[in-house]
Amino acid sequence: MTVSESVETGRTTLLVTVDSLRADRFDEMERTVEFLESTHQRAFATSTATLGSFPAIVGGEYANGDGLNDGTSVARAFDRHSVAVTTNHLLSAEYGYDEGFDSFTSPKGGGETVKEKGAALLERGSLAYEVASWGWNRYQAFRSRFGDIEKSFRPADDVIDQFLEAVERRDEWFGWLHFMEPHHPYDPDGANLSRAEAQRVTRRVLAGRGSEDDEELVRELYRLEIEDLDRKLARLWEAVPDETRVVFCADHGELLGEGGLWGHPGEMRPELLRVPFGTRNAPALGEVVSLIDVPTVLTGAEHGIGTLQREVAFAAYGERKAAMNADHLATSEGSVRLSDGRRVTDPALEGKLERFDPAYVIKENALREDLEDLGYA
Repeated sequence: MTVSESVETGRTTLLVTVDSLRADRFDEMERTVEFLESTHQRAFATSTATLGSFPAIVGGEYANGDGLNDGTSVARAFDRHSVAVTTNHLLSAEYGYDEGFDSFTSPKGGGETVKEKGAALLERGSLAYEVASWGWNRYQAFRSRFGDIEKSFRPADDVIDQFLEAVERRDEWFGWLHFMEPHHPYDPDGANLSRAEAQRVTRRVLAGRGSEDDEELVRELYRLEIEDLDRKLARLWEAVPDETRVVFCADHGELLGEGGLWGHPGEMRPELLRVPFGTRNAPALGEVVSLIDVPTVLTGAEHGIGTLQREVAFAAYGERKAAMNADHLATSEGSVRLSDGRRVTDPALEGKLERFDPAYVIKENALREDLEDLGYA
């Protein structure tokens, strides 16, 4: 079937994506896990970066450009009101993610904070923009000394409020919500330090300049981000109709000091490639799930190159690539066991890895200002 054909999945369908959420922390989201009917222990990202994962999540295709491939959006498959609220600068209309949605909000276009509302009216790089940016940074520095600064990204409560208002009087809808908790810098509401200090210590650790105490604090801040998000999502789960088909997943994982690494660099590691994945009122899935299967799960019919019964998943970041089955992860450096990271041999999986050759983007291909907004540049 093509993405333009209507799909029968019930009256309401919801995709919820979370940035940088590790699979081994999914159990800490007790409210979310309880709401979902099925969780999948062998679910894998198609990349370790947003630009490489979301063409799969939304389009069912491997990334081969700077955003969503034209004509692939799963939103086009639903003959109903479609609403998206994203909180990542890389998930904007500029990268094609508004395709198929009747209502689309992202940090570039909606202006969810005072800073973003002003930036939407100014040309980046102009003198007016530079003056406004200087003023904003001075204002934030002042607030960090005498008060609290805003959260790094649009808070989950705001996203949920906007979405529920958009679908309140509608019996049929398709929704996509993307949450930035727990993307770095980690600055949760429940921390025992100011938001400004939480942001500073996170950036210090991710830059490799943190002490052991700093690192332990950052791990705790990451945990609190997950706890905060789960608590806020409970309101969303209570509000959506019981029969809603739901897919919940992350775009990639996060490193918290493993191998001396933090964040989500382009390493083909289990901590980055394994992702939390859960469904409600959705078709049964095989033992292995790839993010490229998300549109197929949402629609109940093949979309792009997704499937409901998968044995091997693939991922790539630049020249690096990986193949995963239920037990092993294979890269150019060999294969490891997912359960404990020990070296193994898996000729069949390694052969499939060798034949896998996608044309992938890497995050450095994004617009520099978007990477700056996300703390990469």
